[in-house]
Amino acid sequence: MLRALKFAGLILLNLIVAVIGTAVLDTAVRRMLPPHSIVAVIWKEAVLSIICAGLIGFAVWRTWRNSAAKWTWIIPVVWFAFGYLTIVGRGDVFGRLSDFGSGSSLSTPDVRSFFAFTVPLIRAASYSAGAYLSSLLYPVLVARNVSDV
Repeated sequence: MLRALKFAGLILLNLIVAVIGTAVLDTAVRRMLPPHSIVAVIWKEAVLSIICAGLIGFAVWRTWRNSAAKWTWIIPVVWFAFGYLTIVGRGDVFGRLSDFGSGSSLSTPDVRSFFAFTVPLIRAASYSAGAYLSSLLYPVLVARNVSDV
């Protein structure tokens, strides 16, 4: 029981790092790239979230080496499913949860739903993928360092 609570706490800690840490890094990089439209802002957010969260997940797993980092995506999937269920029957579900609206410009509910439900999923999934990649590469890197000594 205590071990399960510790694992759940580590998942929450990794989730905070994945979502908020990515936002901090993402904001610093985003300032260097001026937006041209709302669609460009959304695409830039998605791409920067994937890159930044993946790098953070890779680095965090190498530092902490806990398997909870690889499971950080679970809570955002549940949150995304909740968002999907709240939007079903209210127009274009795919347009609200992704950056593709049914029209040429995105409306406020589309952008709000994207940032509330999809961005945390993108960040957590990329973070987990980075942590998983780091866990795969770690034994190779350790073996290489041992053989160099």
